[in-house]
Amino acid sequence: MQPKISTSVLFLLLISSIVSGQNFIIGTENGVNFSNVRKSTDNDRMAAQPGPVNGMFFKYLAGDWIAFESGLDLATLYFEKSFYYYYYGDSYYNYSSSIYQPSSSYVYQSKFNFLRIPLLMKLRTPGRLNFEIGGGPYYAFLVNDEYRGKDKDLYIEEYGKENLPPLHDWGWILTGSVNYNIDNRWKVFLSSRVTNGKKVYFDSDNGKVGSTEILLGLGFNPFVSKEIQQKNENTGTNVKIIPYSGVNFSRTKSTENKSQYGNKTGFTSGVSLKFILGENFSLNTGALYERKGYSLNYEGNYNFIYRLPLAFENQNVPAIHSDVRLDYLTFPFGFEISAGKKLISNLSFGVYYSLLQNVFAEGEKINTNNYSDGYNINRDYFNNSLDHWFKKSDAGFVFGYRLEYPFFQWGNVFIAVQQSFGVNNIYNNLDELTINNTYYLEDEMYNNSTSILFGIVIPVSQN
Repeated sequence: MQPKISTSVLFLLLISSIVSGQNFIIGTENGVNFSNVRKSTDNDRMAAQPGPVNGMFFKYLAGDWIAFESGLDLATLYFEKSFYYYYYGDSYYNYSSSIYQPSSSYVYQSKFNFLRIPLLMKLRTPGRLNFEIGGGPYYAFLVNDEYRGKDKDLYIEEYGKENLPPLHDWGWILTGSVNYNIDNRWKVFLSSRVTNGKKVYFDSDNGKVGSTEILLGLGFNPFVSKEIQQKNENTGTNVKIIPYSGVNFSRTKSTENKSQYGNKTGFTSGVSLKFILGENFSLNTGALYERKGYSLNYEGNYNFIYRLPLAFENQNVPAIHSDVRLDYLTFPFGFEISAGKKLISNLSFGVYYSLLQNVFAEGEKINTNNYSDGYNINRDYFNNSLDHWFKKSDAGFVFGYRLEYPFFQWGNVFIAVQQSFGVNNIYNNLDELTINNTYYLEDEMYNNSTSILFGIVIPVSQN
């Protein structure tokens, strides 16, 4: 999105908000971000690092179900990559015997300060306790002093102007929040965001910056009418908010070499919206963050896919013990059938769409070198990004069963089991692993997982 377009849309948004002042909310938000680098090359992974986010926002409520939001925030993104060079194990020679653990490490660190202008459209539920989910584009200015201020000339002289990071970025934001109206003027909220930048900031990896953010905020409505007050007091309970968290057991399905891939345990956390359509029938949607993946143990050269070495590669092939982890932001959409009065059973079925946030392999490579007078064993730790080898999205079917009980006067607690079946092959670019036109990988991999969840069902009520 071009700066002129962003500025024009923001200007029109602010004008419309001022004209309809009773629907205009201003406020501040503060929180933490966890940086992320999205790459197109298979390279050492940059671990998520925390940094601050501070800003102000302007929100316009276009009725009970839609909101438009913009503002200005300062986000500091830290990046860190650790390199480990070590080996340990047993060595035996005719003239000596020893166990040794020499090691060395190196840490690369960088920081970017971005001044961001988001333009968001959100779907929202009415009521005192309400939920919002949506997204939109953002435009950002890099405000690091060393790249823009008094040290700019020194950096240009040392690195060259062409090697400086871009001074502007743009991308997309996905966001969701739980909001509570303290009274007709003051609002508090807890929100989460996922950002995806489009400019390359790490040339060696073709890496683009992004983040996962958690924010607390306070909003103020300077103009309140009696009509707004009556709406808030008379909203029904046809919508329920369902926050939850739990454990995820991945049984990723492969079309080739199935026995070589193991199960992995991860986590699932999110918020659902339940729209009641009838006495025992409802529509469910929402957003969740989940970690899926699989394990791989074999003797070969790849840390994310099983492939036996060819004859000319079959010398000193390492034993690989790898955990492949895939982090997804998932949007489910489905229907639910309920039965029972006090102990309520809910059977759900639907579809999901997921956006890949991170994918990496972590583990060890073990090399055994045999000599005429002894042997040597080396173990090397790896932690690699795998963005290049996996598709950026996934989709499939999801089924679930939830059992809830009215433990609190204001909501029900529940335990649920949820099963998802992916229908998209999540591998990407495997044709690049062909060697001398003699070996072509035809593997396909599909996500398949079971989640056990715990949470609360909160009716949107305004008493």
